[in-house]
Amino acid sequence: MTTRRARRDALRRRRERLEPLVYVGARYAHAFLNLLPWSAGRSVARCLGRLAYLLDSRERRAMALENLRRSFPSWTAAHAEQVLKDVYHHLAVSISDTLSFVRLVRGTGLDQLVERVGFEKLEGVRRRTGIVFVTGHFGHWEVLGAALPLLGYPVWSVGRPLRNRLVDRYVRRMRQRTGQRMLSSRGAMLQLIRLLKRGQNVGLLVDQDARKTGVFVDFFGRPASTTPTPARLAVYTGAPIAFVYARRAGRASRFRIVLADLIEPQQQGDPDAEVRRITQRLTSDLEREIRKAPEEWLWLHRRWKTYPGKYRPV
Repeated sequence: MTTRRARRDALRRRRERLEPLVYVGARYAHAFLNLLPWSAGRSVARCLGRLAYLLDSRERRAMALENLRRSFPSWTAAHAEQVLKDVYHHLAVSISDTLSFVRLVRGTGLDQLVERVGFEKLEGVRRRTGIVFVTGHFGHWEVLGAALPLLGYPVWSVGRPLRNRLVDRYVRRMRQRTGQRMLSSRGAMLQLIRLLKRGQNVGLLVDQDARKTGVFVDFFGRPASTTPTPARLAVYTGAPIAFVYARRAGRASRFRIVLADLIEPQQQGDPDAEVRRITQRLTSDLEREIRKAPEEWLWLHRRWKTYPGKYRPV
């Protein structure tokens, strides 16, 4: 145990020493991308995506391939491998697009860059609270957070702080340039309730392993521990939930922001059953979109890490 703790401490100290170098590298990379036309920046990002695939650990690639094969059992091994390569490409390009988004909006205008779909669903909803916007690590989720305030829906988004504190502060400033505001995931529940009751919108991701705090719902045919926070906020406050996502609009130099599902909570009956129903519906919404473009979801994390019975009830 002592040896393991010593290794962790040594790794932490080395990571802390490298933090300034990583931060400077991130700043220079952003400045370089801003000097390039959008298409050239995307080409550079695709090359970096290929490099990331080659340099990433075998363990991570093997885990991602296992996720893909179990989710799409009819695929051949070669097809799953190609999709995994495309995941790295897409992730790199989406980062490039996010870093360029504000510059592109200023240069071409929002209407030329963003197409909205499905937002008419909100017109007939009577509400006394804000909206709970929910998405996953799918498509261009960072562009989505930046675009919603420009579309008239300023949002408070919840995210985990990055380990590198310098990069975390820089990314936070980047995310807030268009009117999005950031909250730490630690102790956010009460803040979210207050914001919704004041008519403010909030944004949450629903596709990471929630460990013992989650509820188990079906995701690609397997039980997945999923955060109940969006559903609990809706049941407690009466706020509607909008499942949204952002993707490129075909091959055009545009993004399509889609409100795919609007859920109004039922506040009568068993609240726990309603939380589970809403959580399953959101997860099914996400799965439906991933099946259309599996290369645009982040298969690189351990989504099914927690399984029923792993933790004792608390």
